[in-house]
Amino acid sequence: MLFDRADQKQEPGLKLIMALIAGSFSAAAFGFIATKVSLENEFLKIFGEEFFKILFAILIMEIFRRRFTSPADGLIYGFSIGLGFAMFENLFYLVSVFELAEFGDTFWLTFQGRFWTSLLLHGVTTAIFGLFYASAFLFATVHKEQRESPLRVFFIPPNWKQFLQILTLHVTRRHILFANQKTIRGHFARAVLMEGLICAVIFHTIFNLALNYSHPEISFFMAIGGLLFCVNKAREIGKD
Repeated sequence: MLFDRADQKQEPGLKLIMALIAGSFSAAAFGFIATKVSLENEFLKIFGEEFFKILFAILIMEIFRRRFTSPADGLIYGFSIGLGFAMFENLFYLVSVFELAEFGDTFWLTFQGRFWTSLLLHGVTTAIFGLFYASAFLFATVHKEQRESPLRVFFIPPNWKQFLQILTLHVTRRHILFANQKTIRGHFARAVLMEGLICAVIFHTIFNLALNYSHPEISFFMAIGGLLFCVNKAREIGKD
C-alpha cells in the first residue's frame, strides 16, 4: 500500500490482489515445470523464474491496461505480481524447513532471511520489468503504432540492430536510470521488453551470487536499494 501511493494515485485493492494471485500462479507453474524437467542449473532457474513472472505480468497488465496512465503503474502492478511469486515460493520453503526442524532456529532464520531478501527481490525484479512494459506501450514505440500484442512482440526474435541495443542496455542507460520516462520514443517494443527481462535476470543473478558466496548483507542492501529505487521512480513519475 505504501508503494502504491508513491505515484500519488491509489490503485483499487482488488486489482492489486488479483495481481498478487497471478504472481502465486506463476510460481506454481514454474515449480511444476522445474520439477518435471529436474531443473538444477542455477542460471536457468533464475531465468525461468523471471520468465514465468513476466508472462503472468504481461497477462495481468494487459487486462488492466486501461488503468495505466504512466510507467509508475507498471512498477506497482509488477511489484504486486513479484510479491505473489515470493509469497508462494517462501511458503513452499518454510513448509519444507518445518518438516525437518519444526519451529526451531533453522525455521526462524529461514523465515527472516527470505522475508528481508527473497520477498523484496521478486517484487523489485518484476517491478523493473513492469517499468519497461509500461514505457514500451504507453509511449510512441514502433510496435505500439502497429498495435502489436505484447505477447506476440515478446516471442518474436529481435533483429540485429535491436539485439545490439538490448546487449548494451540502451533503454536502461538512456531512458530508465537517468532520464524522464516520457523520452522513450521510437524504440521497438520488442527490444524494450527483452531488455526489461535481461535487467531483471541480471539483478536476480547478482543477488543470488552474493548469497552463494556468503555475503547476505550484499543481497539485503540490493533488495532494499532496488525497492527504494522503484519507489523513488514511481514518485518522480507521479509528479510529472
